[in-house]
Amino acid sequence: MKLRALVMFLALAAVAGALLWARPALSEGSPRTPPPLKPDDSLSDFASRLAVGAARRHEHLTLFLVTARGAAVPRVGLTLDQAVAKDLIEVTELKDSDVNRLRVESAAKGPVFAMAGEMLRGGKQDRILADDLVIPAGAELVVPVFCVEHGRWSGAAGRGERFSAGHSLASAEVRGAGRAGQGAVWSRVEESQAALRAPSATGALRSVHDSEEVRQHMKPYLSALSDLPDEDPKACGVVAMVGDEMLAADLFSSPSLFRELWPDLLEAYVIDALEQAESDHPRAHSDQRRGRPDQQPVERWLSGLKRAERTSRDTPGAGTLYDVSARGFLGRALVWDRGVVHLEMFPAGPAEPDDPHRLDFRRDRLRGR
Repeated sequence: MKLRALVMFLALAAVAGALLWARPALSEGSPRTPPPLKPDDSLSDFASRLAVGAARRHEHLTLFLVTARGAAVPRVGLTLDQAVAKDLIEVTELKDSDVNRLRVESAAKGPVFAMAGEMLRGGKQDRILADDLVIPAGAELVVPVFCVEHGRWSGAAGRGERFSAGHSLASAEVRGAGRAGQGAVWSRVEESQAALRAPSATGALRSVHDSEEVRQHMKPYLSALSDLPDEDPKACGVVAMVGDEMLAADLFSSPSLFRELWPDLLEAYVIDALEQAESDHPRAHSDQRRGRPDQQPVERWLSGLKRAERTSRDTPGAGTLYDVSARGFLGRALVWDRGVVHLEMFPAGPAEPDDPHRLDFRRDRLRGR
């Protein structure tokens, strides 16, 4: 009996050992769902996939296409302009009006992407969005904005305190000024109006975008550069240079989102180029060669993303916002749905914070106190 029991025990042990030995091989051959990337991992993955491609120059402006092949593409539906045009997004002043905050309500059935710098016309003052934003379906949000019309604080005729889509994007210089605060944005708008001779009684940035003279100067640039994305269907963004200096980079995981926003992006870059040419800024005239644009400086600039410091912060919408910085640039990225919705980069430079007393004074003056 003892011998039989021992034999049975050894047989069972052998079977159990065989099963345990075979288990890894069985699981290795079975399909696995990869673990979801953390937002910071998504940003690193995106940065590692960037490649600089075709470039084109017209006068002072040079644009380089960028691809990110294989990057995860967030499922963003409509852009802000599209959603407002369909009456799916309503933007209004808060009940207790605030220069730097607005209410956004969505009736869309899917997420809507709103890009930092997009102009909202109307309300008590024209505004631009301070940060990228993914607006979830049916959401009601309070979002940060910058005022780009410092001489008005009253409801727009015929619209009260509602806003319409601006169908325009603030220039890279105005967007970049936002990191220094509201006062810096106002100052930058004034400089742009002066350089392009597009004054406004209320200091509205729209005077630059609507100026017939400015639009005439823009035409040759638009004619020469508007079809640039057609050179690579996989292009997901651009790096813009004025002369031989970096102006900005706007990169998206989604090539289709990039193409949808391309007309507004291009006009914004052209305004920057025109402004610096008109003001005789050395950046605009530092490189007038007509040879093939050099990709290497752009590749070096973008490579800094791999080593950039990142600080996450909350967004009123979906996803995670990152401030990114490295030697040579400052930027922001919105990560959502396993991918980078939009990444913007600007050359690093001095950025002094606003004097809070100066801001309080301006707000009180605008509100008639």
